[in-house]
Amino acid sequence: MSTTAQRLARAMQLHEAGQLDQAGALYRGILQESPQNPHAIHLLGVLAHQAGRHAEAVEQIQRALAIHGPHPVFLSNLAAVYLDLARLDEVVAASREAVRLQPNLANAHNNLGVALMRQANYDEAAAAFGEALRYQPLYVDARCNLAAIYHRQGKLWGALTLLQETVRFAPSHAQVQNDLGGALLALDKTEQAVPYFREAIRLRPTFAEAHSNLGLAMRELGRIEESVECFRASIRLNPNYPGAHDNLAYTLEFQGKVDEARSEFEEALRLDPNNARALAGLTGLAIHGRHRVEPADVERMTTLAARDDLSLDDRGRLHFALARLRDKAGAYDDAFDHYRRGNELRKEYVRCRGVAFDPDGHRQAVDRLIGAFSPAYFTRVASFGVDSELPVLVVGMMRSGTTLAEQILASHPRVHGAGELREIGNLTSALPQRLRANAGYPECIAQLDAGAVRTLAEEHLRSLRERGGAAERVVDKMPFNFLHLGMVATLFPRAKIVHCRRDAVDTCLSCYFQNFGEPHGFTLDLAHLGTYYREYERIMAHWFAVLPIPIFDLCYEELTADQEAVSRRLISFCGLDWDDRCLRFNETERAVRTASNLQVRKPMYRSAVGRWKRYEAHLGPLLEALGRSSDAAAP
Repeated sequence: MSTTAQRLARAMQLHEAGQLDQAGALYRGILQESPQNPHAIHLLGVLAHQAGRHAEAVEQIQRALAIHGPHPVFLSNLAAVYLDLARLDEVVAASREAVRLQPNLANAHNNLGVALMRQANYDEAAAAFGEALRYQPLYVDARCNLAAIYHRQGKLWGALTLLQETVRFAPSHAQVQNDLGGALLALDKTEQAVPYFREAIRLRPTFAEAHSNLGLAMRELGRIEESVECFRASIRLNPNYPGAHDNLAYTLEFQGKVDEARSEFEEALRLDPNNARALAGLTGLAIHGRHRVEPADVERMTTLAARDDLSLDDRGRLHFALARLRDKAGAYDDAFDHYRRGNELRKEYVRCRGVAFDPDGHRQAVDRLIGAFSPAYFTRVASFGVDSELPVLVVGMMRSGTTLAEQILASHPRVHGAGELREIGNLTSALPQRLRANAGYPECIAQLDAGAVRTLAEEHLRSLRERGGAAERVVDKMPFNFLHLGMVATLFPRAKIVHCRRDAVDTCLSCYFQNFGEPHGFTLDLAHLGTYYREYERIMAHWFAVLPIPIFDLCYEELTADQEAVSRRLISFCGLDWDDRCLRFNETERAVRTASNLQVRKPMYRSAVGRWKRYEAHLGPLLEALGRSSDAAAP
């Protein structure tokens, strides 16, 4: 072995051992004797990359390639540098050439997959990660990346299974722990996710992303102050992490701390000028008069929304933000065009995740609920439930006034507003397994007996008491619980059910105009919205006919026309004495984790009544699906 080869081998040993200064000195010494040695030049480029000097790294590795000619490892490492520079097309080109020359180069397949994933080319990215794992089955980074693809495609159980398998052989890998927590969080298994985020932080205390993810879990659990502290910890560890600033901003907004939220959005935007979440967040504040959007911001959002290399989610978010600005300016045709584009992008996002709305499937689901929760069923279970008035459920279509109703109730000193709880929905999903039933839900309710019902009810009451403390009523304002009122009445025959309703077209249009954090497939298409609304009316008519407990019908238009009279009836229905604070609901200081968080901090207003008429010319499919006549044709 030549002296140069020996020195190069020694330098590489030092490099692999993390003794980077010594390795660099040896590489440079080799180049003093042999200035055209491509391997020393390439490895100096790798050292520059590890030190964050990316431009120097590109120059060195390209020089090595010019001397040596195509080399798979050189190309793979060049792709890694391009990845840190977000030069995605060059990552793809260099990685493809590397694997053409050496097909078993797992790192190159992984880099290719990451670039394709960032370009939202999910199918090809998944294939690239699959190739990396074919040659290196225990490659943890590729496993995490493939799980991330599954996550984006809505294959959440696939992501969970892959990460659970990975954590078994790599329990000390902080990224795996963090990603497994993220998969559980996406599957609404928030309490199960928390230990994984905590373990990721224990393994790597400086892991800013894990701190931020723990904050998201705390927020989902309603532990807002803990959530804020997690985001602040993430920012302390990495002040340049825009995601933590975004998450903190939205949480501060939920708390009504608008000025602090604006500062965090602005910081996120300073760190990442193309940050769609921050731009949309600031636009939301501007709509409510708490920020000023400059023409340059509008131009930036318009340009970004047209970029194919931006994610579907971000582009959709920007179109919704632009739509809100045009709506506020009275340019309703322009506004609707942006809303339409935003919804089309979100529709594609939902399709990629495999959760598109199925009208026929939804009708059949409602048929099954109506068939299972029959008058005979309620006669059979009449004595099974727990005699408690603690639960108050506010239900109805989204955007029908559910947040407003909860805020009025939560302004009463004997009431705790718990927000949108997922417990009832999770209970129904898990019921077949708990009952060891052969049938799914709702057919499995035929196997319910008094003992099972009391156990389920007591578990839920414990959860409500933990949230509500000494409160005499705890409000769960999950709108979709309108699907589960049969189970609610079974568990709690003295529960208070408040049904919020609003003009059908105003309700549906408000859903179409709302960029929900987790997209609901039926809100993305006007005809689907009309279909869903008709099924909502059908199941509510069934509940009114068969439930053995009363339902308070709260009409949004009546509430906004006569706030005090309707509010008094609402409070009385819940078995409470009147308190004037319920009229000053906008002064109540509490976190509101819904799209209406800024609206409920304002006094009652009626400007949203009849809003659909401004857009009537565009609403043909919705009006037809709702069974309403109109001269307006679909554009």
